[in-house]
Amino acid sequence: MQTLLALSPLIIRVLKIVVPIVIGLLLLPILAVSAVLNKSTVTWPVVAPTQVTADQTAYLATGWTISSPFGWRPNPDNPGEWELHEGIDLAGPMFCDGCSVPPMGDIEVVFVGWDQPSADEPQNAGAGVVVDMTLQHPEESGAILLRYGHLQPYRVWVRTQTCTQTIDCPEYQDDDTGNVSVVCPSRVIATDTNSATRSYLYATPGDCRASVSWPSDFTPDGSSTMTFNQRITPGTSSSNAAITFRAQRPPPPTPTPLPVLTPTIVP
Repeated sequence: MQTLLALSPLIIRVLKIVVPIVIGLLLLPILAVSAVLNKSTVTWPVVAPTQVTADQTAYLATGWTISSPFGWRPNPDNPGEWELHEGIDLAGPMFCDGCSVPPMGDIEVVFVGWDQPSADEPQNAGAGVVVDMTLQHPEESGAILLRYGHLQPYRVWVRTQTCTQTIDCPEYQDDDTGNVSVVCPSRVIATDTNSATRSYLYATPGDCRASVSWPSDFTPDGSSTMTFNQRITPGTSSSNAAITFRAQRPPPPTPTPLPVLTPTIVP
């Protein structure tokens, strides 16, 4: 009994080392199963007729593959690190530059905008432009939220031109004198402001306003503010916008004629 009591501190120290190891080994199968369950194994998509626009006949949406499934994956930006991919990346002929994106079912659009609106470059942060949709008929499908990401932002180009108030007017020329601003429902990103044609990106369609402020000695030729709306309408394709503002420059000052000097004859 005394010998057992003398060994008890040693036994306790051994148990402190062995027990965590045993528990960790017992958890390995659970962790492995969890990793498998956190990986999407669905074969996407199922062949189904899909109607993209109201005036287009249904077609079979096939040929897409999962280029990156849901779950943990190597971080492409930081080699050696892992990240949780919270969505499914699809690749196929319908996911291309300028292609229409077909819906995955009967859906209702609930949000269109930047994934990370406060980022320095929201068009390149996170999923960029996203569209959130809910599946209709929740009594059959349950409450499901679908998100499309990495979509193209809306673009608007604003050009400023002026002409000089002479006999040549209105021969307008590009001019970057005017101060341009664009306001939309979501954050607007100016991508080029160093020329007479400025370009902007925004993610949320709706009522937008472009305006120009000319110097006080310029006379606007037409409106200095223009509204435009690229709201998504079923069966209608939205497009980018191009706006031109014009103004007249004051004519150059008339040079003061030099006095005519009469030669003096000295006898």
